[in-house]
Amino acid sequence: MTVLSPMSETFYPQFFEQLVTDYANENVTSGRWMPENALTRSQDEIARSLPQGVATPDHHLFEIRTDVDGQIVGYIWFAVSERQGERSAFIYEVSVFSEFRRQGHARAAFLQLEEKVRELGLKSIGLNVFYHNSAAQALYTSLGYTPTNLTMVKALKAL
Repeated sequence: MTVLSPMSETFYPQFFEQLVTDYANENVTSGRWMPENALTRSQDEIARSLPQGVATPDHHLFEIRTDVDGQIVGYIWFAVSERQGERSAFIYEVSVFSEFRRQGHARAAFLQLEEKVRELGLKSIGLNVFYHNSAAQALYTSLGYTPTNLTMVKALKAL
């Protein structure tokens, strides 16, 4: 059984390091960032978003575990935001470690996350998914998420 547990101070450095690498790679793969400064840029953005680590107000970080005392198989991070007077959750990151993928952990984590978001009195959950990540898009669609916008970019060749 998959369980969400509040992220521990002990796990946070591993989370931070993995997130920096993954976020940099995703932005390079998508063409948004240049490889030369991607790691530094990623580290700076994440550090700005989580200045107090797991204690950052309105940010909720969880370990995804095989059970309450079980092995950590991934993590999920969301923040509370307010737009036009409505409070909602925005998922900044979800990751299941490669050796644990395709075992239902992400789906179970999302379903448990919905309950936590409801308990906070929030009205919706939003997220961003990189266009090239078709597996994540399929999961989110199967969970009832629908697209609200699409950002498109055209790279121009130098003359």
